[in-house]
Amino acid sequence: MWCAISRAAPRAALAASAALWLSPAFAHAICGDRIFPATLGIDDPGVSDELALPTLTYLPTNGDGSQEFDAEFSWTKTILPGLGLSLSDGGTWQRPGGYGWESLDSEAKYNFLCLADHEFMASAGLDIVWGRSGTGAQYSPFNTYSPVLDVGKGFGDLPASLNILRPFALTAELSESLPGQARTAGSPNATTLNYGLTVQYSLPYYNSHIGQIDSDVLKRLVPLTEITFSQAIANFAPGPRLVTGTVQPGAVYMADTWQFALEAIVPINSASGRGVGVVGELHFFLDDIFPDSLGKPLFAGLPGGK
Repeated sequence: MWCAISRAAPRAALAASAALWLSPAFAHAICGDRIFPATLGIDDPGVSDELALPTLTYLPTNGDGSQEFDAEFSWTKTILPGLGLSLSDGGTWQRPGGYGWESLDSEAKYNFLCLADHEFMASAGLDIVWGRSGTGAQYSPFNTYSPVLDVGKGFGDLPASLNILRPFALTAELSESLPGQARTAGSPNATTLNYGLTVQYSLPYYNSHIGQIDSDVLKRLVPLTEITFSQAIANFAPGPRLVTGTVQPGAVYMADTWQFALEAIVPINSASGRGVGVVGELHFFLDDIFPDSLGKPLFAGLPGGK
């Protein structure tokens, strides 16, 4: 799925996932009674068979006055229970700059932990943006490697006296983007630290566990706000190291086998852009649409399989 920040995470998380390889898989980020929807600024902590098509993004105007529109897709296929491989790509239109094809983005991701009673979920992965696969302004001569950690926590374990708070959930992502080439045309390629979080209030959770919502539309909505940040931490050019990022308020409409998300994109400072952008995504859960074919792991019979 589309992410506003570069995906990456501490390498220690990858070692932790190997120690917990018997954890079961959960369809589109379900842990206990909590469903973590697919979000647009950072990734959710689940691993499942899913297709995001399309993801349409109009970015805030850059500091130099340039504008950008992206049309992307992302497909995730589970290989083993809890282990998936995603591929993302798409076209981009820049003014000035013209049309180009984005670099191919792939990620291997493992859902290594779900504490169902506490609605706590965690996944680790390795994302690679492949150099020489893009065109136009998106062309890059080198790969970028990003270890990624994604976590989610629902608050359904709060006491009944705090029922109004139980639909809340948080997700977070931490990553580090490591360029495969130190310099390009004499300029340094910086290593960046990326991090973000979402604050969600699940009306589907409220409808199921707290009280009935009569509106068929409202009981499927998850209002949320995402916040993303990025900062160069090594091999950067001389000058101030500004933190850039966005605040993305919006909502997700969750149907049985698909969802639609729409968010505004608000830069946190002038270095992050000017004005307000928007991103929308239609997302299909293939594990629910095709549970006996395209929607199940390629090797579903191994330990932890369905």
